[in-house]
Amino acid sequence: MRQSQRLDKIPPYLFAEIDRKIAEAKAKGHEIISLGIGDPDTPTIPSVVEAMHKAIDNPKNHDYPPYNGTEAFRKASCDWMKKRFGVTLNPDTEMLCNIGSKEAIAHVFFAFVDEGDYTLVPDPGYPVYKNATIFAGGTPYSMPLKAENGFLPDFDAIPEEIAKKSKLMFLNYPNNPTAAVADLDFYKKAVDFCKKYDILLCSDMAYSEMTYDGYKAPSVLQVEGAMDCAIEFYSHSKSYNMTGWRVGFVCGNAQAVKALGTIKNNIDSGTFKAIQEAAIEAYNAPSEQIEKLNQMYKERKEVMEEGLRDLGWSVAPSKATFYLWLPVPEGFTSEEFVTVMLEKAHVVVPPGNGYGKCGEGFFRIALTRPVDELREALRRMKRAGISYKMTK
Repeated sequence: MRQSQRLDKIPPYLFAEIDRKIAEAKAKGHEIISLGIGDPDTPTIPSVVEAMHKAIDNPKNHDYPPYNGTEAFRKASCDWMKKRFGVTLNPDTEMLCNIGSKEAIAHVFFAFVDEGDYTLVPDPGYPVYKNATIFAGGTPYSMPLKAENGFLPDFDAIPEEIAKKSKLMFLNYPNNPTAAVADLDFYKKAVDFCKKYDILLCSDMAYSEMTYDGYKAPSVLQVEGAMDCAIEFYSHSKSYNMTGWRVGFVCGNAQAVKALGTIKNNIDSGTFKAIQEAAIEAYNAPSEQIEKLNQMYKERKEVMEEGLRDLGWSVAPSKATFYLWLPVPEGFTSEEFVTVMLEKAHVVVPPGNGYGKCGEGFFRIALTRPVDELREALRRMKRAGISYKMTK
């Protein structure tokens, strides 16, 4: 059996590796606290579950859905964008239903990237950006996200010869893994850069609603001229605790939406109509339910931030996501440190270099466990002598 050579270029998927390490540790009898994967640990909003029950019982939902999503879902998604960001979209040409945003993000590379093309991807960043580039035959060019720049890429540092060969750029704010945020001035620079070099600007907004202390994440589509060059990816996974439901949308430039839709038409058969009905209900969920989720994550965040400060880390309060992005102690590599965390404290965290070369020297914490488990993780770290000042 001869598999595709492109598979040889793809590293083991980070989160699959985390699952494997958890299984190995559990097999040895350890009680593991996993702070590795950004998967909400509380149930989906009740009104969404109830809407799903009703939709499943409706025989009209038991056939193939429209490839681009039901008219009701597309219109409701446009209404949400208008209400949330003041962005007006055409539900027929500028909105597309996805099977979650991961598949749409991976597929957009096939719609725009040819052999020899470059893509501009954040480093550290969601591994799919880089790997999907390789699957499509392109070459990913890393845009370093550095602490001194607020984990924002420096467009002026991109060589002109690379920019001219690049087909698309991915941005992700609020950011995974760094929890950084971006403002409209930054997005204006991104739009200007992409229009100059005829690059499709792709904004991944998976964490748009997971924000704190009055902060509201802006949309790149609010920038004048963005509709000429940009699309934005949204997911119900984090905002409404719907990770396993696999539903979201992409919106923006009509040509890009159509191109992505052409790829999807030939690869998948759309999202189950009952799930789309439940997703519509999510838009109508009382705002206090979303705020309740965010308050829960804020409490967890503050507990972990305080505990890490007691262990020597300098932790600035974050405005968004349920991640903490932290430097490893001096003298450790990312993988060495997370191995110590697993073997001595039985706490799983992913190494920063799993998100790209520029992630070396960091590790990520996902606040997807209850407060009592977070406190236990901190106690285990203290008992094991794990601190920012520790030495090998």
